[in-house]
Amino acid sequence: MNRMNIVPLFLLVSFSAASQTIDYNKIILPEHVRTSDFGEKLVQIAWRNHPLNEVYRREMAIANVNVRASTVDWLNTVRVSANMNEFTLNPEADIFGRAAFYPRYNIGLAISLGQLFTIPYTTRKNKEMLMIAQANLNQQKLALRNAVLKAYNEYLLREKVFKLQSQLLLDNETSHKLVEQRFKNGDTTFEIYSESLTRYSEVSISAMQAETAFKNAKLDLEQLIGVRLEDVR
Repeated sequence: MNRMNIVPLFLLVSFSAASQTIDYNKIILPEHVRTSDFGEKLVQIAWRNHPLNEVYRREMAIANVNVRASTVDWLNTVRVSANMNEFTLNPEADIFGRAAFYPRYNIGLAISLGQLFTIPYTTRKNKEMLMIAQANLNQQKLALRNAVLKAYNEYLLREKVFKLQSQLLLDNETSHKLVEQRFKNGDTTFEIYSESLTRYSEVSISAMQAETAFKNAKLDLEQLIGVRLEDVR
């Protein structure tokens, strides 16, 4: 490969890597941003209400506090003291100049060689912990958005299946009642009536199972967003 071909390939790889960088501020839309996408609205609500998010946000706040505290840790090496006695309080009474041996204020700075290294290291460690807290928060954004949208898709699927099963049950019920009436009138055999009853029972069970799955999918979604689905506006 000649040098003319290496440069475009390098630029292409660099552009591809840069284009795949995640903007975590866009993973979940800010609360002030209105959206017509109901799924994204549910993600917004879940981010505001889910208890685990509060844990990550508070861990982030603690990490920030630790970084700020470590940057001023050198102030612990400064000592300020005051010496109050009759000579410092009333210099005119000190005719022998003894206040010179009892200064009113004492300011001292004492630092060990170890502190010269431990303070910067502690600051660096706290900054790394802050980055870890930020990474955990970003991971939670990805995980929560994925969980909410999957739960919403499952809810929509179960809703459609339940509606189809409900309609199928109504149709089968109507058909079975006709067969049942014909059987009572002696216009059909017991075998045909029994087959109709079996089909109706099977469809009834499928409809109940579909209803249960739909209700459970709704509960799973509501657990993530923290409110009833009917209350989402």
